Amino acid sequence: MQVHQTPTLLLTRPRPASERFAKGLDGANVVIAPLMEIVGTGAEITLGGVAGLILTSEAVVPFLPPTTLPAFCVGPRTAAAARAVGLQAEVAGADAEGLIQTLADRRPDGRLLHLHGTHTRGDIVGRLCDLGLHATGLAVYDQRELAPGPAFHDALTRPDLIVPLFSPRSAKLFAHAAQGLRADTKIIALSQAVADALPHAMGAHAMIAPAPTGDAMGEMMASLGVKRNSP
Repeated sequence: MQVHQTPTLLLTRPRPASERFAKGLDGANVVIAPLMEIVGTGAEITLGGVAGLILTSEAVVPFLPPTTLPAFCVGPRTAAAARAVGLQAEVAGADAEGLIQTLADRRPDGRLLHLHGTHTRGDIVGRLCDLGLHATGLAVYDQRELAPGPAFHDALTRPDLIVPLFSPRSAKLFAHAAQGLRADTKIIALSQAVADALPHAMGAHAMIAPAPTGDAMGEMMASLGVKRNSP
């Protein structure tokens, strides 16, 4: 008779994000082993002459100065975090492509300031400028790499390991740290761009969420038996 093996869910995002994502999950042994942390760059954010902000991650919100400027956000969580500190925030897209399309259609007047991390993809500012919009960017936080600890290495030895990866940066750090990955490990990528950041052997077998959202990632995990309890 086959004995059911409870899967292990390995979360490698910064600890606050990992703890939030893990809350209410059922059906897996959750291991939080961050491979990066969010730290400020010390960059001064000057909002004079800025008509609106572009926010592609909620990680930027703690570094914002007080303001009620409009904010064009990627994803509902980023928008909610921005509203909580007083911005007129709206969801302008589920990902960078959606954001650019929204801004191209709306064509807001004035300078748009994209506040982001030191590791970015998609050249949002450059593409908006090519579309005739006035956009500039500023890196206000860094996703600083953390060395994998004992909890991370122990998780890699467990059968039925599930690893959700939420960004190309997370994917690269995981691939670098995960030596000798078991063949039965299941990797869930938030998007094709995340899967593409993995080595071919890993990325070719990654499951890709149908949409670049936390809810879609949750649906993928539910298909593997890891579900979120209702509040």
